Amino acid sequence: HWEEASGNSLVSWQHMLLGCFSGGVGPCINNPLDVVKTRLQRQVVEPGVPPKYAGLFRSCAIIVQEEGAMCLYKGLTPRLMRIMPGQGITFATYEYISDKLHKAGIV
Repeated sequence: HWEEASGNSLVSWQHMLLGCFSGGVGPCINNPLDVVKTRLQRQVVEPGVPPKYAGLFRSCAIIVQEEGAMCLYKGLTPRLMRIMPGQGITFATYEYISDKLHKAGIV
């Protein structure tokens, strides 16, 4: 443990805050890909007509050109509101239980 080596330790709210932050990074990076995936899946393809969205990079370019770059982040807020608290609770709980187990000599 770095905490034992350095003599520093984090309190539960700090573990929770770090968990919230780490839980929010993934969706921020992944959301544009989810928007493109959804557009690719939901388009109606008619025989003989080329589809509007035909690949990752082309789809991104079309979406940004027609709707602006922020459109790639549609739906991010509710996703963050769902994921971040759960990840924060998971981090804080893990660290709390891990600390208790180490102090008890179980782990």
